[in-house]
Amino acid sequence: MNDSTLLLSREDTKKCIDMRACLEVVEQVFRAHGEGNVVMPPKLHLKMDPVDGWINAMPAYLVPQNAAGLKWVGGWEKNREKGLPYIMAETILIDAETGFLKSVMEGGYITDLRTGAATGIAAKYLAKKNSKTAAIIGAGAQGRMQLRALYQLFDLEEVRVADVSPQASRDFAKEMQDELEISIRETKDPQQTVFEADIIVTATTANEILIKQGWVSKGAFIASIGSYPEIDPQIILSSNKIIVDSWEQSKHRGELSRLVQEGKIGEENIYGEVGEIVAGTKSGREAKDEIIIACLIGLGSHDIGCAHHVYKEAQKRRLGQTFSFQQST
Repeated sequence: MNDSTLLLSREDTKKCIDMRACLEVVEQVFRAHGEGNVVMPPKLHLKMDPVDGWINAMPAYLVPQNAAGLKWVGGWEKNREKGLPYIMAETILIDAETGFLKSVMEGGYITDLRTGAATGIAAKYLAKKNSKTAAIIGAGAQGRMQLRALYQLFDLEEVRVADVSPQASRDFAKEMQDELEISIRETKDPQQTVFEADIIVTATTANEILIKQGWVSKGAFIASIGSYPEIDPQIILSSNKIIVDSWEQSKHRGELSRLVQEGKIGEENIYGEVGEIVAGTKSGREAKDEIIIACLIGLGSHDIGCAHHVYKEAQKRRLGQTFSFQQST
């Protein structure tokens, strides 16, 4: 047995997985969830108010890949002032048979990538197949990843983006239009952004209602990926289907948490989890006029699935450095 641990930087990781590969991994992991082949407790949340930060511990074991590990990820509001990313993350991968530490890798890139891919796969099964218009609320790094995932799966003709910062919207439009060669238009406000959009994504750190009742057209697919509620509760309560990636996590965090706390939504109101739909145990979109909402909190299983893929690729390409944390006996 190799007694060395593979250390992988962000640049190493980026060489080993792209959005196309990540979409494949995320879909496989969603299917494994639907088939009952994933062990994943709800993420453990640590809030650190004195430093304006938080950390999540996200362990998972994937039976089909025999892959196990943990992502340790947090967000610090003051990081931007220090020239650091808001999200900081590390992922560890272990040998599921022995517990030996196989790899430690920078986890921020995988976090960004798989978050976009999760929306992409949810949209694949829940949005209209001929979706042409996408609306992105939030012009940050995650908004870009959301669009990259959707671009791989849909023949988009128009993308609209809105952000609290007009400059951020302009930068997003220019950069992503050059990268993807599709029409991207910055808009002044969320209402203008979501007007008659087939796919709507809220990708912000806001804790306020950004999309209001009456703005959303029939047949829209809405993905909420923020940590706090961003959608008018009336849109959620009147939607045709409410989908989650994990009900256990959605009870405590994200779009539905406030409605759960207020007793307005319970498990009986949830149509199903994305994994069940990917596995085929529940139907996805059944009518073109359905308004479907997916509340995606983020699954540690996706991080471990991607880390497993990265580890194998890094070995093939001889990337990274090794370090012996513990000698085998």
